[in-house]
Amino acid sequence: MIILPRRYSQNGSGDGRYPIGRLLALLGLLLLTAGCGGNAPVARPDAPGPTNASATAAQSATPTAVLTLAPTKTLFPTATLTASPTIQPTPCPYAVLPTLKLAYLAIELGCPLNPGRDPLSTAYAPFAGGQMLWREDNAVIYALTNDGRWAQYDDLWREGDAEFTCGEPANPPTPVRGFGRVWCDQPAVRQGLGAATAAEIGDAGGQAQDFVNGMILAAPDGSLFVLVGETATWRRVWPND
Repeated sequence: MIILPRRYSQNGSGDGRYPIGRLLALLGLLLLTAGCGGNAPVARPDAPGPTNASATAAQSATPTAVLTLAPTKTLFPTATLTASPTIQPTPCPYAVLPTLKLAYLAIELGCPLNPGRDPLSTAYAPFAGGQMLWREDNAVIYALTNDGRWAQYDDLWREGDAEFTCGEPANPPTPVRGFGRVWCDQPAVRQGLGAATAAEIGDAGGQAQDFVNGMILAAPDGSLFVLVGETATWRRVWPND
């Protein structure tokens, strides 16, 4: 019930009631007002408002921090330098004969192959172009020419053979026995050495020793002959040198 303020009628009576026409008009006005008010938008709790949109925009605009990991440094093992052991030369199995040490060069001949022969029967003969040597233990004759070259030949002469194999039977100029056999059978030797200049000399107390790269022989005249195998060269050493 709507209570209205008192109004006085035109006749001056104040019963506090409106005439019916005015009441209906007032009621219609209230209904109209209520209808307009019912169209007012109602806020939905699930719809984002301006405030939420602003916050979302602000959040999107804020740069996101990205964690970047620095590359890990890989450590490689450090190389350790180890000193190489010093290589010691292998000692020779045999010693050089004392009488031959004067002519021995290790860098030239290498190590001895045997203990050497002492004493040893040897022979020596001089020629115009060189000399000849003989060793009893291996029955080999060595022809040494003055150009520094040497060659070896088997001793094929035997006891009972002729003293002179060829040429004039006189010594000199013709060599005898084993030297004469090689000199006659080998034209290169005869041409390289030429005629004998003295009779051969024999010695039962000589020395000789074989090496990796040659040999040393003590001649009857006291000199030492070094024969180098690799280069086929020779040299002569005297005790007083």
